[in-house]
Amino acid sequence: WAGMQNNLGLAYCERIKGEKAQNLEQGIAYYQEALRIYTFDAFPQDWANTQNNLATAYIERIKEEKADNLEQAIACCQEAIKVYTFETFPYEWANTQNNLANAYLHRIRGDKADNFEQVIAYCQETMKVYTFKAFPYGWAQTQNNLGLAYFQRIKEEKADNLEQAIVCNREALKVFTLEAFPQNWALTQNNIANAYGDRIKGEQSSNLELAIAYHGKPLVLKVYSIDSFPYEWAQTQNNLGVVYCKRIKGDKAQNFEQAIAYYQESLKVYTFDAFPKEWARTKNNLANAYTNREIGDKAQNLEQAIVYYHEALKVYTFEAFTQDWALTKNNLGTTYLNRITGERAKNLEQAIAYYHDALKIYTFEAFPQNYAQTLFFLGKVYQEANMFDLAYSSF
Repeated sequence: WAGMQNNLGLAYCERIKGEKAQNLEQGIAYYQEALRIYTFDAFPQDWANTQNNLATAYIERIKEEKADNLEQAIACCQEAIKVYTFETFPYEWANTQNNLANAYLHRIRGDKADNFEQVIAYCQETMKVYTFKAFPYGWAQTQNNLGLAYFQRIKEEKADNLEQAIVCNREALKVFTLEAFPQNWALTQNNIANAYGDRIKGEQSSNLELAIAYHGKPLVLKVYSIDSFPYEWAQTQNNLGVVYCKRIKGDKAQNFEQAIAYYQESLKVYTFDAFPKEWARTKNNLANAYTNREIGDKAQNLEQAIVYYHEALKVYTFEAFTQDWALTKNNLGTTYLNRITGERAKNLEQAIAYYHDALKIYTFEAFPQNYAQTLFFLGKVYQEANMFDLAYSSF
């Protein structure tokens, strides 16, 4: 009976028909039923297997709080490795290490920098078993996760981390070919594109052109379409928008128009109800693009940016997305500093309020660079408002 429950859990978690969110809920329910029989004492191996399956389901879970789901996934993995040791069950141990890497890669709680270090450590552990020859798919997947971790890594040199991210993703392409694994290939192309978009080494204009080319491949070759892979398609549209905002080659005004068009495309999938975090990120990106837009009325562009920033804050709350909240508040401060419409004194007053909000998170200890940047702009506002003592203390 318990075995059937576990198999039903696997079937629902992998089910293509039906609503994905509900399928995962059903899968979790079946796994939990199996654990009524599969206890640590009576059936240790089956218990560990079900814990690992639960971890995978919690990582992918759509319903409930994402932060709680990831903590639950980590807890399930920690349970599983009580049985799945490197010596006795090397493959299962590696699979659990891989699940831990996935959970820490997306973890919301805990120190962000430490989380990425954990991802790197778990991936390196995984590859003790997942070698290129023995488990090529698992090896490539782990290279991909390593690439994502290095791309987002906070510790060590940023330039070196980005080079490592590119290396890891290119390694993954030894297995993830267009012919054999088109979806994995497309994902890896996007990962390489993101790394080139932020790359510090090499010529920036060439890096950005490479980013555009890598992002474009999955769209041109129709691996990602709005019908077949809507989320990934929207993600690529959003990423292209980011690169076009930074693009050096081509006409600057047209680059921003292209970026805005890409962001608007992504919102066909990234709706507030379906993907609130992605919706908010895209609104924030649109706001940034409008603040720099050269075509159209400058005053109206800034008003549109303010609208988009406020929309982003519907999701980016102080409690749920602290850093994104602070960044959006900081951006609002700068937009009000540059605002053309409205009374100047009130705009400056509003800018001061937003910068002070941002400084609740951007402290000297936690975010020294953001702290210094926000203080500098706050000083400029104080200076224009003839608050010279406050301006002096800010500078």
